[in-house]
Amino acid sequence: MILSKYPFVVQKEIIDNMNHLDLLLLSFVSKNMKKLIVSSRKKTSRSIRSIEYQYDRKDGTCVVYLIDESKPSEKYYERSSRTDDDLIMRIVKRGEDKTDNVQFNVSGKMIGFRFSDDYKYPIAFYLECDKESVFQSIHNLFLDVFGDAVEYNWEEPDWNDPEEFFVPFIPKLKNVSFCIGMYLDGHFSDVRNFENFFSTSPVAKTIQLYVNKKMKPLSPESKFFDAESVYIESTRINSPDFVRHFRGRQIIFEGNRYRKSTLIDIVNRWKSGEAFQNLEYAQIYICNGQFLHTILNEIGAKSIDANRQPPTHTVRDCIDWYDRNDTTLPLTNHRYIVRETDNRVASVDVMGGMFLIGVWDKTEEEFLRMVD
Repeated sequence: MILSKYPFVVQKEIIDNMNHLDLLLLSFVSKNMKKLIVSSRKKTSRSIRSIEYQYDRKDGTCVVYLIDESKPSEKYYERSSRTDDDLIMRIVKRGEDKTDNVQFNVSGKMIGFRFSDDYKYPIAFYLECDKESVFQSIHNLFLDVFGDAVEYNWEEPDWNDPEEFFVPFIPKLKNVSFCIGMYLDGHFSDVRNFENFFSTSPVAKTIQLYVNKKMKPLSPESKFFDAESVYIESTRINSPDFVRHFRGRQIIFEGNRYRKSTLIDIVNRWKSGEAFQNLEYAQIYICNGQFLHTILNEIGAKSIDANRQPPTHTVRDCIDWYDRNDTTLPLTNHRYIVRETDNRVASVDVMGGMFLIGVWDKTEEEFLRMVD
């Protein structure tokens, strides 16, 4: 079928009903075809939840996933991981054999691609000397085809090899959030290296930090604390306090060194408006948390009548990018606290060794009207 032979209205209708991967492939055909796709972008990108780059530093390969919420049997909240059906491109380092490469002008740069009947998606190639410009050009193509209203994430699940220091590759891409899975060990266990890494990197959307070695405390002004969502596992090592100066939305902390006074101080700093102004959800797991059974009374939590049903607090969970369930642990409890500065409510609860806080976008009066 030669699309250009059809009237514009027919062309647009065909474009509007194509899947996302076919649209991407069609954008390689010509500038006019790309313009037609861009003109239909609002409708075609409506169902896209996110485009996610997952980079493996060991071999320099990046797989690109497009998460489409419109797939009837593959809703993102029904899946535990991405699938090959979500793949729209693979970007790899070019070897000596380039005979199968087809050159396309991508956002002003000639890039080699390989297409095969063995897989649906194209494979793009780069040389180390122009690696960043290849990623930038491909990303600009995605922005043209799918728009800048789509959520873009750059993900590296495993950073830091204790035996080998490396310089992370974080290309400068527009409208992209940075997500990292990091082991606090080796090079990064030196607080100077840790701080320098985050000070020179984009503000992270998500950090998963596994503490395997002791480190000196971070500066309260550390850019680490600006991350949107942080998961920290420190059950074997007494780590610095990663909670007190957190300025983001969600934090999950699993540790073995939290005193009652420290936890009460965190709650009081939220209640006074001194800290945690952006907080939506906190989950603090304490291995030696025998004191938690009394903590709700000691923080001055208010009570809802036991015969009434409180609302359930959940928020979108950005902490685990492998988990497509996408919500925090539901928090339904009869105890809550109130922030003094704006009368904002937070539900609080204790489950086993966990202390939970779920902040509502409601005043106390509005919150109580939600109680059945």
